[in-house]
Amino acid sequence: MANIHISAPPGIGKTSLCLTYSREILIEGGRVFWISNDELNHERFSQIMQDIPISNASKFHLLSFGNENTKNDFDVTIEQLVRMVSSLESTKLVVIDGWDSGMNSIEKKYRIEGISKLTKAGKSPFDIYTTSLAYENAGDSVESYKIRAEKEFEKLGFENWLIVPHDKNEGVKKIIKPKNQINYILKSEGVEFLGDI
Repeated sequence: MANIHISAPPGIGKTSLCLTYSREILIEGGRVFWISNDELNHERFSQIMQDIPISNASKFHLLSFGNENTKNDFDVTIEQLVRMVSSLESTKLVVIDGWDSGMNSIEKKYRIEGISKLTKAGKSPFDIYTTSLAYENAGDSVESYKIRAEKEFEKLGFENWLIVPHDKNEGVKKIIKPKNQINYILKSEGVEFLGDI
């Protein structure tokens, strides 16, 4: 079981990265739950999920929180999700794309608590990928961005990844993990991982 928190500035490919991993899970016959406050880009989804058999694609479940169509808040959506993953043992991945979306400072604590509940749910192990917007680093660190709620996610057992543009190669992104870095580029069918650049 891998719990990953991906923090990055807007437009860097957090969603594409999670969709690429979702595709791998679906191809293997696993179930994916995708939760977001933002509407999933249907064109991008179609590009990445092309050629997946319908029987596998039917195991991708989209849930929303906080938008005008559902009026569900984050807590209600997490409670629904906990019930579903507890009864559907084929669940292999839960993605919370933009856990911090539309959040005020008071809600942060409750959202982290909801994610904590999710880490304890289910009879069978599943991965959890969460994404957030990184914020600009005002300190003297080499990196321009900092991971949102980094310490809180570490306490929950998540590995924090920071994604930033590569400093020397335009169009290349780098995932900064605790022990190493991975470079990738966005492609129409998802992401392509690169060797050292």
